[in-house]
Amino acid sequence: MTNRSFFRKRLGYFSKTIFITNILAVVALLLSYSASFIDPQQFWPIAFFGLAFLPILIINIGFIIYWFLRKKRYILLSLLAIVSGWSLLGKHINFRNSNDKIVVKADTTLRVMSFNVHLFERYDSPKDNFREETAELVNTVNPDIVCFQEFYSRIRGSRQFTKILKEEGKFEDYYFEPVSKNDYEGYGQAIFSKFPIIDHGTIFKNGYGINRIIFADIKREADTLRVYNVHLRSFAFQEEDKEFIQKSATAQVKDEQKTKRVGRKLKTAFTNRSEQAKSLRKHIESCPYPYIVMGDFNDTPMSYSVNKVGQGMYNAFEEKGFGWGVTHFGLLPLFQIDYIFCEKSIAVDNYGIVNERLSDHYPIWADLIH
Repeated sequence: MTNRSFFRKRLGYFSKTIFITNILAVVALLLSYSASFIDPQQFWPIAFFGLAFLPILIINIGFIIYWFLRKKRYILLSLLAIVSGWSLLGKHINFRNSNDKIVVKADTTLRVMSFNVHLFERYDSPKDNFREETAELVNTVNPDIVCFQEFYSRIRGSRQFTKILKEEGKFEDYYFEPVSKNDYEGYGQAIFSKFPIIDHGTIFKNGYGINRIIFADIKREADTLRVYNVHLRSFAFQEEDKEFIQKSATAQVKDEQKTKRVGRKLKTAFTNRSEQAKSLRKHIESCPYPYIVMGDFNDTPMSYSVNKVGQGMYNAFEEKGFGWGVTHFGLLPLFQIDYIFCEKSIAVDNYGIVNERLSDHYPIWADLIH
C-alpha cells in the first residue's frame, strides 16, 4: 500500500505514462540485444527488434534526458539497459581510427574491397557512365581483391566490363558467376584479384536468385587465401512496399492487406538469411585456408545472420572503423549492412567507407596483414 501511495505522490498522470512507456522501451532494447543470438528460424519476430535497435536506442536516450531534467532516479532504467549492452555499440559507431580516408596502401598489406553496384544503375543522376566511374573508383582505392554484388557485364563484344575492369584495375584474374545470363549479357557476383585464382565455387547455387554466396581460392606468393563474396537474401521490397512503410502507423494499421504482405516479406528475408548464414558458417568451418568474408549481408550488426557468420572472426569496422558505420542509403538510411570479416590469423590494419553515391551502397575497403 505504501509503495502504491509513493508512486501516486511522486508521479503525475503524464509522468506515469512516460514511466510505463520507458519500461516498454527498456524491454524492447533488451530484446534487440537478444536478436544477435536467437535464430529467426526458431522465433522470427525477435529479428524485428534487432532491425530496430538504433531507433530503440535513441528513444531510450530520450528517456534518460527526460528523467535527468526531472531529476528523477528513473533515469537508471534506460541508463542501466544501455550500459548492459555497451559493447554492442562498437558494432555501429567506432573511433579506433583517426579517419576513414583512402590512404596509400603499404606493400606489406593486402587491400580488399566490397561494393554492391546495383547493376550499375546510377542514382540521382541522368548520366550513364556509372561503370566508368566505378572503374575510376577501383583505381583510386587500389584493392588487391574486390568483391562485387549485383554485378553486370556484357559477355561478348568490346563492352565486356569484366575485361575492361581487369585491364584498368590491373587485375590478373577474376571469377564472374552470373545468376542469370543469355548470349550477350549476365548479372550476378564477381571477384577480381591481382593474384591468380586457383579454384572457385558457389554456395546455395539454387538459393534465392541474385542473393547467393561465391568463393575463390587465391594464390598470394606462398600462401593461399579463400575469399567469400556474400550477398544474403534481401527484403525484396517493391516501390509500393517502400511507400507503405513510410506512411504513418495509423495508415499502416488501416491497410491490413499491405501490412500482411510486408510482414511476410520481412519474415521470409529474416529466416532465409539465417539459413544462408548457417550454410556459410558450415562451409567456413571446413575451409583448409585462411579466409576473408565480405559483402552485402542485407542485415544490421545486431542481426543473427551477421553475428553467426562473423563468429570468431575480426570485424574490420569494429577493429579499425571511424564514425557511424553507415554503408547503405535509401529507405533505411542509418544502417550498416556491408561487412568485411577475416579469421584471427589475419590482422586488420585499416578500414574505410568510401562516401561516393555510385549505388545505393557505399563501397567499403580494408587493409589486412597476413
